[in-house]
Parts: sequence; C-alpha cells; structure tokens
Amino acid sequence: MYKYILLLVLTIATTSCTGMAKIKNRHHRAPFEKQIEKGEYTITLYEINYPEKYEEKLEFYRNFDILMKKLLVYDSTVNILYPERLRADILELENNLLLPEEDYFAKSSSELSQVGRDIIDKKVDIEISNDLGRTQYYLNKQVYFWQIVLNKETNIQKNYSELDKERLVLEMKTLRKKIFEISNQVDLTSILKIEKPYSVDTDNYWQEKDVYIDRKSELAPEILKSTNYIFVNNVKKIDVEKIMGEQLKFDSKIVIIQNNLYDGYTVVDGKYVFFTGGKYNTDYYEGYHIKIKVKDVTLEELLDIDDDLLISDFLNPNLYKERQGK
Repeated sequence: MYKYILLLVLTIATTSCTGMAKIKNRHHRAPFEKQIEKGEYTITLYEINYPEKYEEKLEFYRNFDILMKKLLVYDSTVNILYPERLRADILELENNLLLPEEDYFAKSSSELSQVGRDIIDKKVDIEISNDLGRTQYYLNKQVYFWQIVLNKETNIQKNYSELDKERLVLEMKTLRKKIFEISNQVDLTSILKIEKPYSVDTDNYWQEKDVYIDRKSELAPEILKSTNYIFVNNVKKIDVEKIMGEQLKFDSKIVIIQNNLYDGYTVVDGKYVFFTGGKYNTDYYEGYHIKIKVKDVTLEELLDIDDDLLISDFLNPNLYKERQGK
C-alpha cells in the first residue's frame, strides 16, 4: 500500500513538472525574424489631450496641421494614443468637414430653430440692429462667426447674403480637407483609448451599429468588435485571464490591455494583444520582449519626436525594414 501511494505521489509530481516545462516553452518563432532583430523593445504611445472648448479645438487642429506637415516632410513616424472625444469629432469632420459646434452656423438663417438661434446668440454676443429683421439678424451673426474663425475683417452692420456665408463655410471646409489629405499620407499609427470599457454610452456611435453582445464578459461589446487599434483602460482581472486563455477575442489586429496582472504581449489568430501595468511578464515570440509605455504629450512636443519602431511594425515588418534602410 505504501509503495502504491509513493508511486502515485511521484506520478503527480512528474506531471506537474512536465506542465511547468510546457508553460515555460510556450514561445513561438517570430515570422518577422529577418526584418526585426531579436531583443528588448519598448514601444512608446504618445497620448494627446483633446480639448472640450471650441476655441481650443481650433487651436488643436491648427497645431495638428503643422504636425502632419512636419511628419510628411521629414518622413517621421510616431505612435499616437487619442481619446474617444477626438474620434467622435473626427467622424463628424469626415462626414461634412465641420465640427458639431459649427453646425448651426452653416444652416440657412431662415430655417433656424429656436434652439439654433439661442446657441448663436450665446456664441456671438454682439450688438446688431434689430431693424434688419430676424433672418438677416442671424445671418449677420453667422457670417461674423466665420469671419472671426477665419481671421477676416468684420462688418456686422452690412447686409450679408447666404452666398457670402457659403463662401466662408467652403473656405473652412477646404482647409479641413487639406488636413485630412496630408494626414492620409503620413506614416502615423493611431490607437483609440477606451477610458471606460465597462460602461455603455447610449450616445455612443456604436449604438447605431449591429454589434453582437458577447455574454462572456461585461466589456462593452463595441470593444470586442472594433477594428481600430485600441487601448483598453483598467481591464478587470477576470477578463485579462479570459483574454490570455483565448476565451475573449478581438476583431482589432492590435489591442493594448491596461491591467494589474500581465506585462508583455501575446498573439491570437495573428492579432496582437499587448499588456501593460501588470507584474507578470509574458512574451509570445522567442527572443522578443516587448513592453508598452504611455507618455502624455502636447502636439507641439510631438514635433520633436520620431519613433524608430511603430506598434504596427509587427504586422508589417517589411515597412519597418524599409525605414531602417533610409
């Protein structure tokens, strides 16, 4: 009986050791060994703040234009981490090249609702003769608004036409269009930061999409189905373990998980999941130790940054190799 128990104990011990060995040898051979050398890499994500006030947004886009031109001229590369509010405004700009705050200033003055007139009065608080009539009164305020935004001379008492306003709106749209045209030529890797991954925002643009809700997790469904590169903030331990166990999968090819458990990365179905903030190191490819670092910067500070390695280079190693040869 004693020999039987001893044999059972030894069998369990041997099995446990074998299991540990398997965990230690989970590394895979990287498909990009010829393009990216083995070693330790720290990828810095530069987090930019997006203002809430309209006037500060205008300054933001002026600086963004300067940044895009610099990146294009000097062929610079950078990893940018941006907030959801910027994403929402970008979607508006892609639709009609106007910010949400500008909508009522582009509408026909004769078709303005009371809400629209109230917004214009609050934004453009200047003295105008009421003798102009209501339609002309608000048209003049709309024109004045665009003249100020575009740094043009103003004459509030002149009787402007809708055509005058349309010319100003078109000028603004042309400037915005040029920014997008330049940014599309820049080697820019942008990552969307999800601050509250467990909250469901009824105003979120994802609510209008046909998104399957995965009941395995309390994570907002749009996170799992997003195709943008995403940074998910404060992910719960239970979900981190499900991600590591491949019970939770993402549609995005690059996901960064901020958590308290792991630090490193894994690869699932050819898609990269990076972990940052945890105490246990994890690597997927043999000889490649990759860490994520987040740094707050202004757009002005980004002018002096040129990253050697983009987070997307592991998906497109040939582009990385080409840059190294320049």
